[in-house]
Amino acid sequence: MICVTIGRGRHSSLIEEWQAAAKAGADLAELRVDCLRRDPDLKRILAERPTPIVFTARRGPDGGLWRGNEEKRLQLLREAIALGVEYVDLEHDVAGKIRRFGKTKRIVSYHNLKNTPADIQDVVEECEKLDPDIIKIATNAPTLADASRVLRLGETGKFPTIPIAMGESGVFTRIFGAKFGSPFTYAGFNPERVFAVGMPQFGELKNDYNYRRIDDRTEIYGVIGDPIGHSLSPAIHNAAFRELGLNKVLVPFQVPQGGLESFLTDTTWLGLKGFSVTIPHKEAIIPLLQQKENAVERTGACNTVVVDAEGRRCGFNTDYRAAMDSLEVGMGSVEGSDGPSPLVDKQVLVLGAGGVARSIARGLSRRGAHVTICNRHDERSTALAEEVGCRMVTWSQRATVIADVIVNCTPVGMHPNVDDTPLPPSAFQRTGIIVFDTVYHPEHTMLLKLARERQAVAISGVDMFLRQAALQFKLYTGQDAPLDVMRATLKRKLGPLRED
Repeated sequence: MICVTIGRGRHSSLIEEWQAAAKAGADLAELRVDCLRRDPDLKRILAERPTPIVFTARRGPDGGLWRGNEEKRLQLLREAIALGVEYVDLEHDVAGKIRRFGKTKRIVSYHNLKNTPADIQDVVEECEKLDPDIIKIATNAPTLADASRVLRLGETGKFPTIPIAMGESGVFTRIFGAKFGSPFTYAGFNPERVFAVGMPQFGELKNDYNYRRIDDRTEIYGVIGDPIGHSLSPAIHNAAFRELGLNKVLVPFQVPQGGLESFLTDTTWLGLKGFSVTIPHKEAIIPLLQQKENAVERTGACNTVVVDAEGRRCGFNTDYRAAMDSLEVGMGSVEGSDGPSPLVDKQVLVLGAGGVARSIARGLSRRGAHVTICNRHDERSTALAEEVGCRMVTWSQRATVIADVIVNCTPVGMHPNVDDTPLPPSAFQRTGIIVFDTVYHPEHTMLLKLARERQAVAISGVDMFLRQAALQFKLYTGQDAPLDVMRATLKRKLGPLRED
């Protein structure tokens, strides 16, 4: 089940939003009466119940807005129980003061906004002594290791447990709880009201993660990077899984630079079947692979890892093929043609020196293009240029390069920094230049807008993203990707940011 959290300042607004959530398909609603600016009128609030509820009056130290005294709050909780609410949230330090009554189920909760204590298992054991029906553990998890410890509580607890690791590192705990017996998870409903960092919206859980389909047999896949919140890989892969009736889910893992080995260690128990690799890990993952395809060896970058039946990590590079196909088709080549590449003898400026840039630069070189590398850090440009066997220019010189093709492999212009561009207008010294931006979110980046204004041919990163995702899907499942479904999902997700 998905429980939407609703907290408004006015009774009428609370009830109205609750009704809207029910109409949208919410299974359960957590009513945060601590958000009300006036004393809660429970009889008014509970007169008509469009969904079952979790009744919550959260204190300030636990992340709430309760303004009254503690005895008044406890009396309010008792009144809600007497009125027969389906669930009541009782903090572990007060649960012993409120006895069980009627059919109301007791959620004994522990909140820690500072950290995830080393003795979190002891906290769970204390909660188990307080006559719970459900135990909820919500702690701040600054690291993936902390988040993993929290999620694992759902696997080991004596009572149904809702494990929540707050923060960007813990998003996956809100999704995987169902796999480990969590009776429900919490979601936001109104995007303008954020109750906890990392809490997904109801629509995301329902549509992007197929939450209601997750069970103990669901296979887990991931996408790793930092930042990772912008990634649309979960939405398109999960739509494809759903279309083909596959019991799989792909979720984001925020893995900071230098954190790959910890990620692999901390998530071993989850049994990941594979994961997509994005910035900044496409090169760093290679030494941690047990097997790798030739494209990884050739490009020095890996964007896809599949874990085989023996637990070996096998690396692939679907960026390489997808980028070359997108660029050549965008330049007028017929897909699948055996003819010469339109890139032969073209002067190509590649912006960036990371994993994507390495893959594309090598692909361009193999197709007979004359490549120039440019990156903010000259030493990285020099290293990649020597590796590929091409020239480099400094970042300050990038606008002076006369190129037939420009390829942006940097994250400049990526959501949310949509007004940024890696090139100034002066870089477009003549018409007819081909400009390929590997950024796909938003679809129409500032770089591509500048290109169109100056009569250049603009190639969006959306096509490359879909192509590489389809290749990943085949590696994950052994089946051809439902490309139309993936494309429609991507267009829907990009919709609010698309500008022509």
